[in-house]
Amino acid sequence: MSSDRGNLLTPRELQVAALVRDGLTDREIADKLFITRRTAEWHVEQIFNKLGFNSRAQVAAWVAHDQDVGSAGAASDGLRHNLPLQLTAFVGRADELLEIQRLLLEKRLLTLTGVAGCGKTRLALEVAGRSLNAYADGVWFVDLTPVSDGQLIPRAVGSALGVRERPRKPVMQTLVEHLNGRRLLLVLDNCEHVIDGCAHLADTLLHASPGITLLATSREPLRLGGETIWRVPPMALPDPLAPIDLDALALCDAVRLFLDRAQLAAPAFHVNAENAPAVARLCHGLDGIPLAIELAAARAGVMSPAQILDRLQDRFGLLTGGSRTAPARHRSLQSALDWSHDLLSDRERRLFRRLSVFAGSFSLESIEAVCSGDDLEVAAIAGLLGSLVDKSLVSATGAGHDRIRFRLLDTLRQYGSERLVECGEKETLHRCHWEFFVALAETAFPNLRGHEQKEWRRRLVDEMDNLRSAFWRTHEREPVASLRLAYALTPFWVLHGSVEEGDSWLEAALSQCPTRDQLRAATLMEGGWVSTWCGDMSRASARWLEGLDIYQELGNLRGIGQALTSLGQDAQWQGDPETAHKRYVDGLATSRRGGDKREIVISLMFLGQSFLHRGDHDNARMNLAESLALSEPLGDLRLKSYPLTWLGMNATATGDFETARSFLEEGLRIGKTLDFPLGVARALMNLAELAAAQSHSIRALRLAGAAEVLYEPVSSGRFSLERPGLERRLERSRHELGRERSAVCWAEGRAMSQERAIEYALSDAD
Repeated sequence: MSSDRGNLLTPRELQVAALVRDGLTDREIADKLFITRRTAEWHVEQIFNKLGFNSRAQVAAWVAHDQDVGSAGAASDGLRHNLPLQLTAFVGRADELLEIQRLLLEKRLLTLTGVAGCGKTRLALEVAGRSLNAYADGVWFVDLTPVSDGQLIPRAVGSALGVRERPRKPVMQTLVEHLNGRRLLLVLDNCEHVIDGCAHLADTLLHASPGITLLATSREPLRLGGETIWRVPPMALPDPLAPIDLDALALCDAVRLFLDRAQLAAPAFHVNAENAPAVARLCHGLDGIPLAIELAAARAGVMSPAQILDRLQDRFGLLTGGSRTAPARHRSLQSALDWSHDLLSDRERRLFRRLSVFAGSFSLESIEAVCSGDDLEVAAIAGLLGSLVDKSLVSATGAGHDRIRFRLLDTLRQYGSERLVECGEKETLHRCHWEFFVALAETAFPNLRGHEQKEWRRRLVDEMDNLRSAFWRTHEREPVASLRLAYALTPFWVLHGSVEEGDSWLEAALSQCPTRDQLRAATLMEGGWVSTWCGDMSRASARWLEGLDIYQELGNLRGIGQALTSLGQDAQWQGDPETAHKRYVDGLATSRRGGDKREIVISLMFLGQSFLHRGDHDNARMNLAESLALSEPLGDLRLKSYPLTWLGMNATATGDFETARSFLEEGLRIGKTLDFPLGVARALMNLAELAAAQSHSIRALRLAGAAEVLYEPVSSGRFSLERPGLERRLERSRHELGRERSAVCWAEGRAMSQERAIEYALSDAD
């Protein structure tokens, strides 16, 4: 047996191995080490797995033969380490352990940073325990929590190393002399409150003692040359979108930690099909923060996971009752965050609490606009924000890209929000927040119809959580602002394909703001089109009719023209083509008098479509061609795609298949360029109709299947409205292929990704 096997075991496992050698049962080991029997069993199982043994006799023989327990650093000899024994099992973080151990082989100063309660100390202790044999002179742990003066740090380190002070000689000099020629790992734990003193000590030791490696834990980096910063992430969480799977949950670090600690409070507790969803949501709600999970699990003896989850809004009142022997800051989630908060400067605290008004991620520009004021100038915010990132209170994503975003964990956001209330700033900051995001949406509105619409859509996607927050904050208290926001986002809902959400916003905002003015009328008109994408023509019709009434009251020619054209589409859907045609004609004439170029383009498009349905292909082509020509200078690619679509369908109806394909493929390319899912789906459907007209039955059914599946997540309602006409055109293809083969082709189309469907549509393949 090789003594190298001892390197595989943690100090706790070495201690358990020694007790196995002494013949103690799992229950006796548990009693001796003040741990649960289950934890003792877990340690014995880990020893078996790591050493490749399958019996306690083999463990006892190995310990007696090699005495690796002692040589590897058992606490009994007191010579090679002073690592405190842990009374609970270390759970998960296998990848993190390997990465930190790898870094320690290459770096001399490694600092673990992270939010309060993320497990920096426990992770450092586990790494230190696994690194005992890598350092000839051992591994030494220094808890700096009780040290309040940075000048006392050398004395604390000397005490941990057993260095005796000498009269009339500085402690630092004595420490340097003691470490000269030694090779050891020094763990400096909880440096943040004496960060300057830690930095000075680390710099001195690293320069004077080349055999020393430092592993530090701190809420912020030491900021020394050669320092490697490793941010401790939250524990791995279950996939929130995946169905609950007990086997998958059992492999998730956060769930494993909750289960282990819950069984300390309630030994019979286990994760089952009934409580698994609540456990998964609870771990997410606690942001995967180990301290929060442990404190929540401690309630398992008196509450079910669902009950704990229900009380999470008061997490700081709920998550208390940590070990009486633990440091004060680890006895409750509140005290852990208070420790970090108290170390901030006044201006850092001011910015931190104001950041709690944001939802999801946020940009530097939004922070500067929302959080600045007479007591916090814009010029100072970037520096203060960087400091909060360094102190692990704010996370930054997208480094190296053009859009760096910032985020608060939900736990930190709730903590900051409570501080915001305490300081009496909540109402002011909420107003600053919604005013900024309403203005952002209104700035985006015209740009979502211009050359930069893709970039503006991407920006709104980034800000969606904040836009939602702004909408619901204004919904009842500032109904006009709520309506302004709902209206400004109407082109976004269609471009992004989120029409169901957009329609619900519009309905909520309109119900709260009944004033019959220009804003309401404009919202009704745009909202009607959003409703059509949802397949709700009755709501669209009601909105357009009310919008027409308001525009007539206001004498607004542009609005009247828009409403008449929209109501023509309503009549078309209701199966009244004559009324539809008349409304299109009247709408076009009114729009020309009103001088609204965009509405002229739309009226010409619908009038051309009406001529197509009548079989008047020359007039259809003339109106659609004028619509296309007038759309060019407007710079709205999405608007341009509509006359292209109908020109293609008109050419299909006349048998000019090459021209039809040219128009329809250009429309598809626009959908691809804009990443416009509804536009892509519509183009694929039209190309399916073209393929059916050409008797390319396999192609027609595949494209139709691909169109259907792309419509589903964004606008299944619109597809259901248009599908009857499509089915009539596909009837010949289905008859030609037969029932079974048709179903196969349709399924093949549904199996295509959007990218594959576009590639297939633009190719000549069958």
